[in-house]
Amino acid sequence: MNTRTYSTWTGGPVWPKWTGGPAIALLVGAILRRDGKALLFGLVACAIAATVATFQFAVFTSFLRAGAAAPRFVGADAWIAARGVECFDFPAPLSEGYAGAVLAALPGARVRPVLAGFGGWAGPGGSAGNVMVIGLEGTNMGPRGFLADASDLARLNLAGPATASIGGITMTMAGTTDRLATFLGAPYVVLPADTARRALGWPPGQIAYLAIDFPGGVPADLDARLAGLAAHYPEISAYTGAGFEARSSLYWQAKTGAGAAILLAAVLAALLDLLLLVNACARFVQRRQADILSLIGHGAGAEHVLALIVAMAGVLVLGSLLAVLLAAPLITMVARPLLPWVTFKSADLVFALGLSLVAFIVAALAARADIQRFPPDAMFRN
Repeated sequence: MNTRTYSTWTGGPVWPKWTGGPAIALLVGAILRRDGKALLFGLVACAIAATVATFQFAVFTSFLRAGAAAPRFVGADAWIAARGVECFDFPAPLSEGYAGAVLAALPGARVRPVLAGFGGWAGPGGSAGNVMVIGLEGTNMGPRGFLADASDLARLNLAGPATASIGGITMTMAGTTDRLATFLGAPYVVLPADTARRALGWPPGQIAYLAIDFPGGVPADLDARLAGLAAHYPEISAYTGAGFEARSSLYWQAKTGAGAAILLAAVLAALLDLLLLVNACARFVQRRQADILSLIGHGAGAEHVLALIVAMAGVLVLGSLLAVLLAAPLITMVARPLLPWVTFKSADLVFALGLSLVAFIVAALAARADIQRFPPDAMFRN
């Protein structure tokens, strides 16, 4: 009795002796050994495109984070600002008397005055320019100490506990931080609140912001309370900590367009990666067309041939993903002197994994379409 059946996908015979998974694994290993150079070209092209896309996405997310570096450094649960203020870096004068209204509306809160503004800088060796001054209470730096970001020390010509003039006041660097790297153009420096007031020339009773903390825990209805406070005093705006950080980030993205340009570059690189991967799979099918037809003729079914193509696509995707995981953080470290505000975070890793998953799905679908375009008469002859 003839036990041969026919595949509804290829129209060709399917033999019971076909071993499925083990045979696919052997074929993939043989192809990698004998056709490694051709596959290596496709792998390198996909890896470069995926690395560029992931790095550009890391630059985009870092741009958003750096746009809110100052309010994140202060670390308040809520903020009070003058009406119309769009970004931490460009405040408007606010009366310190609103602290009483805040405490009445938010029992249990702790209010900190914050000063911010651009001030003159005269550093060691005659260097001069502007710095973005952040004035905070409780800095424990002494009245003449200041804090600067480590990435700005060379630009400020600082080394060790150097002396500089900020707003005409002679001060000494008391320490450094790695949380205030910025693209702003003017480095951030943190001063005690009273010293910052004199350096910026702000009159008594005027501040830039009120930073609100909740030592006992953030109230569940904080948004509603802040909205009520802003409605009662229309000359002020009230934000949650996350809301004010997002507002500062979106300000820089909207005003400069740099964030959108960086994101567009990441998307275009991701699309190029998909195109290169599909092309690499198509070239593999083209080069191995005779072998694939021979497999069909020896009893391979639709699922077996498709598994072979998907396995090769998986090799390309996995190889490019490993290259991204190694190269993207390395590129970030190499670019640190030029882009100190760029970091590689877990969100960027998720982007790389998501891109690999999408690439694998697209490549598998494209490979299946390529196989289905084989002439039926060729399959029948095999």
